[in-house]
Amino acid sequence: MTGTPTPSGRPSRRRELTEILGLAIPLAAAQVATMLMSITDSVMLGHLSADALAAGGLGSNVAFMLIILMQGLQAGIQPLIAQARGAGDARPIGRAMWGGLIVGAVCVLPIVLLLGHIDGFLALIGEPADISASVLIYTDAFVWSIPASAAMGVLRYFLSAVERTRVATLVAIAGVAVNLLLNWVLIFGHLGLPALGLAGSGYATSITWALMAVALAAYIGHARLLPADFWHLAWRERLRGLRSVFRLGWPIAGIYAVEVGLFSASSLLMGRFGTVAVAAHQICLGVTALTFMVPLAIGQAATVRVGFHMGAGAIARARLAGFMAIGLGVGFMSCSALVIGLGRHLVFAFYLDRDDPSYDQVVDLGMSLLAVACVFQMFDGAQVVAAGVLRGVKDTRVPMLLGAIGYWGLGMTAGVALAFWVGLGPVGLWWGFVSGLSTVSILLTLRFRALMGRYLAVQTRHGLTGALTGHG
Repeated sequence: MTGTPTPSGRPSRRRELTEILGLAIPLAAAQVATMLMSITDSVMLGHLSADALAAGGLGSNVAFMLIILMQGLQAGIQPLIAQARGAGDARPIGRAMWGGLIVGAVCVLPIVLLLGHIDGFLALIGEPADISASVLIYTDAFVWSIPASAAMGVLRYFLSAVERTRVATLVAIAGVAVNLLLNWVLIFGHLGLPALGLAGSGYATSITWALMAVALAAYIGHARLLPADFWHLAWRERLRGLRSVFRLGWPIAGIYAVEVGLFSASSLLMGRFGTVAVAAHQICLGVTALTFMVPLAIGQAATVRVGFHMGAGAIARARLAGFMAIGLGVGFMSCSALVIGLGRHLVFAFYLDRDDPSYDQVVDLGMSLLAVACVFQMFDGAQVVAAGVLRGVKDTRVPMLLGAIGYWGLGMTAGVALAFWVGLGPVGLWWGFVSGLSTVSILLTLRFRALMGRYLAVQTRHGLTGALTGHG
C-alpha cells in the first residue's frame, strides 16, 4: 500500500495541498472522461435520429441514476480503507473490498430487473407507448453493463483510497476512445457488422465498461495492491466488511438521492413553462454538471486525505486537509462561474442552431439561468467537498439529514414558491437551487468544524496519539 502514517507536528499546508491536488486532478480527469462517454452516446444517437437521441437519453438517465445510488452504497469503502492505511492496519482493507463487492452483487439483480421492465414504469408515469418501447430497446442492451459498473465502483474507490488514481484516469480516457469506436461500429453497422441502431449504443457502453473493469482489476492484481489474505478471507470477515460498508454507504446513497431528486424534480416542473424553458434548463444543467466534476473529485480526494490522517490520529492535519479541500472547491467554482459569466453566449451557440425559430427565446432565458448558476456554483462546490470531508471522518448520517432538509425542506420549497407564487417562473426554480445549496454547504462546513474541534479537544485533554475513527 502507498503512504505511511503522517508524523505528528505542525501541519504543512504546502505538502497537504500537493497531496490533495495529486489525488484530485486525476480523479477529475476520470470524471470528465466518464461524462464524455455519455456525451459521445448522445452525439452518435443524434446522428441516427432525434427519436433515438430522446429514447437513449431517457434510458441512460434512469440507468445512471440507479448506478449512482448503487455506487453511493459502495462509497463507504473509501473512508474505511483510508483510515486503515493511516493506522497502518491492513486488516480492514480486505473486509471493506469484499463488503463493496457484495453490495454491488446484491444491487445488480434489482437494477437489471427494473431496466428490463422500464417500459411498464414509463407507461405508469404517462410516457407514450412508442417512446417507452424505444427506451426498452436501449436498456435491454445497456443492462449488460450493470455488473461491470458494480465492479468499477469498488475498483475506483479502492484505487483512490490507496492513492493510485492515475491508472483510473488513463483507463477512463481509453474508454472514451473505445466507446466512440464501438458506437460508430454498432449503431451504424461498420466493419462488416450489422447496424443495431439504438441497441448498438447500449451494447457499446456495456462492452466498454466491461473492458475498463477488467483493465483496473488487472492493474490491481499486477501491482499487488490487495492484502495478502484477500482471497482467503473467511466469510465471517467478509460479512463484517459488508456491515461496515453498508453502515457508511446507505446515507451517502441517501444524500445522492435527495440531491439528484431535487434536480430531476425541477426538470419535471420546468415542463410547465414550455419547451423553451425545458431546453434552456437542460443546456444550463449540462454546463453546471461539467464544472461540478472537479469539486466532486476534490471531495473524493478529501475523503482519502482526511480519513488517512484520522486513522493516524493526526487530527490537526485532518482538519487542515478538510478546510483546504473546501477552499479549493469554492475557489475552482468561483473561477468557473467567472468563465461561464463571460462566455455565456458561446454556450448556446454550441448547443443550438442559430436558425432555430426558438433560438433567441432559449438564449434570453438561458442567460438569466446561467447568471443564477454563477451564484450557486460556489455553494455547489462547497457542499460536495464538505460532504466528502465528512466521509473521511466516517460521518455520513447527519450530512444526509442536513441534505434532505436543505435540498427539499428549503431548496424545493423556495424554488416552487418563487417560480409559481411570486411569479419568477423558471428563474425562480433556479433561485431555489441557490437557497438549498447555500444552506447545505454552510451546515456541512459547520458540522466538520464542530467535529474537528471536539476531536482536538479530546486529543489535547487525554494526549491521544492513536486513531480516532469518527462517526459511523
